[in-house]
Amino acid sequence: MKAMIVGLTLIALILSGMNPCFAKKENTGEVKKNVYTDAKFGFQIISLSNWKVKTQKEPSSLRVMLTQKNYKTSENSVSAQSTTAIPAILILADTTSLSLAEVESCLFQKCEKLKNRDDYLLKLELIPNSENLGTGDVTLAKLPARMYTLQQKYKRVVEDIRERSSSPSGGTVIIEDFLAGHVILFKKGNNLYMVQFSCEREFFAPTNEEFQKIIKSWKFTP
Repeated sequence: MKAMIVGLTLIALILSGMNPCFAKKENTGEVKKNVYTDAKFGFQIISLSNWKVKTQKEPSSLRVMLTQKNYKTSENSVSAQSTTAIPAILILADTTSLSLAEVESCLFQKCEKLKNRDDYLLKLELIPNSENLGTGDVTLAKLPARMYTLQQKYKRVVEDIRERSSSPSGGTVIIEDFLAGHVILFKKGNNLYMVQFSCEREFFAPTNEEFQKIIKSWKFTP
């Protein structure tokens, strides 16, 4: 009986080594002292000390996620926990033979040429149902890129200061607010890079400054 158990264990170990489903999944990249390096897609970025850098598990179009550690919330928000979006930077990468203009068109319009479009939009959640505030040509790591500035509306419950005089606890009111941010698209060869930055409108200006510092650190590795 004991020999049978040992034999079955050995078989299981052999099969796990052969079957990808049992194999340990590798991370999308490596983080050392706030520096993220992606060997598969050949790029590196340097985060700021107050941003957390989190890799993903392969295979994944989302290569790395950066979230702000000391983010602020609105002082007037009653349901901040359910309406606050943590400032985040998402970096996606994939390969495609489509031109940057074709990718851009497929992401912001209905298109079947971009094979992983649904996956991208699931992760780049700032794009769907957003208002485009402006589109421009920028340069990133000496490459031409396209940058969209977007806003996405949502409802927020806030304290109604007009009710303070009649009630010590005050009242609440629902207002329309929005998330703000950028989506940047660029290519190097057949490698497609997609970057999304988003945060609440109220904190966009200072947080955007931090995002610009991080994204400008982008460099390609050998």
